[in-house]
Amino acid sequence: MEKDIEELIEKAVKLVLDAQKIVVFTGTGVSTESSTPNTTSSSDLSTTNSNEFAFPTFVGNPTVRRRSWQTWNMFRMIEMVKPNPAHYAIAELDQMGKLDCVITQNVDGLHQKAGVPEDKVIELHGSLKWLKCVNCNRRYSMIEVAKSLGEGADESICSECGGMLKSATVSFGEPPPAKETGEAEQHSRNCDLFMLLGSSLMIYPAANMPIYAIESGAKLVIINVGTASLDQQATVLINRTVGEVLPKIIEGVKGRLTK
Repeated sequence: MEKDIEELIEKAVKLVLDAQKIVVFTGTGVSTESSTPNTTSSSDLSTTNSNEFAFPTFVGNPTVRRRSWQTWNMFRMIEMVKPNPAHYAIAELDQMGKLDCVITQNVDGLHQKAGVPEDKVIELHGSLKWLKCVNCNRRYSMIEVAKSLGEGADESICSECGGMLKSATVSFGEPPPAKETGEAEQHSRNCDLFMLLGSSLMIYPAANMPIYAIESGAKLVIINVGTASLDQQATVLINRTVGEVLPKIIEGVKGRLTK
């Protein structure tokens, strides 16, 4: 690894060592390095922005709903997707007592699979693990509903209120979850180090989170291939894949903590 990258990694190691409350923000770039046995990337499985499945269309068009149910069987593949070194490196931050929370735009549940506690993961765009009723918000297991549809069940409806079910992910035309967005803002404003990993910050309100952190005096580490809107404000900016760089940072931190 080039000398300048080694120097940037060393700077990031020092920032992690000095930090008490680290917020990790993850985008698609963290999950693209994970794949199923047939090489389908987890980001492919997490696509929720198809215009056909936009929220108003889903609610108003029975034909579209039937097509969306067919895709739920494909989403069952998410159970086969494994965390990659980036996910495990983030989980190690929690084991060190450094991690305040993970704020993620991803919907694949890989942070939890890697060992980050459920209550420390804020999913801004929802989760493929669940379906939800559009009326009462009751959650159902995607796997169980997909199985029943695959066995010939008719349109799946909520057992509580009879409302229609949709993937518990944020679709076009659907507002972001207020609870999770509020929690993400609170944690961002109260951290001392914000690590932006694998995101170009193209989607709001998620893209506001590092801004809140900077405004509150936190340091900013960015690891991402390509550019992000806050590159110029980063304390450390590393233009590499997260899976390549973050484990090296964590190893450096562990080496210092054991001395």
